[in-house]
Amino acid sequence: MKPCVQRRCSAVWFLLALLVVPLPVGASLFKTPEQDAAGKFEDGDYTAAASEFSDNYRRGVALYRAGRYKDAGEAFASVEREDVKADALYNLGNTRFKQSDYPGAIDAYQQSLKLRANDEDTLHNLGLAKKMVEQRTTEEMTEEKKDQPKEKQESEKKKSEDQKQESEQKQSGDQKKESEQKQSGDQKKESEQKQSGD
Repeated sequence: MKPCVQRRCSAVWFLLALLVVPLPVGASLFKTPEQDAAGKFEDGDYTAAASEFSDNYRRGVALYRAGRYKDAGEAFASVEREDVKADALYNLGNTRFKQSDYPGAIDAYQQSLKLRANDEDTLHNLGLAKKMVEQRTTEEMTEEKKDQPKEKQESEKKKSEDQKQESEQKQSGDQKKESEQKQSGDQKKESEQKQSGD
């Protein structure tokens, strides 16, 4: 009987020790790392949660909430689970949209719609991304038109300068000819005067 009493005493001391030993805040003997990460996520510590989630989808959501869109996009792009694949592609589109990669967002939304056709949120965001591409294209065309007159003005200015320079050279050449002709005429008169005076 003595051995049983000693075992009970040891078990009691062990349980008392567990009650006395303080546990780190948020830690639990019975929680998995995923549960700890979920707790941090619920507390708003998204970066810490993201570093502890082993599931790419959950990590992507935490990174997105932390504002780390590039990292979130990488996590969503690597999701393999079929039950969240459409959501992962939708969120991948959102991360690309946040980074102003509108063609990439369109591609992700379209892939998501292949898995979950007629999803209203995905269709709405796809429309927004398409509008952004159109707007960017319009802005680029407007910029090209603004730049084009400057180039044209510079070209015309250079052409005008070349014409002016050419004109000056021509005038200078004409004056030289005139001067030569005048000198030649003066010399001819002098020569004729000399000859008639002789």
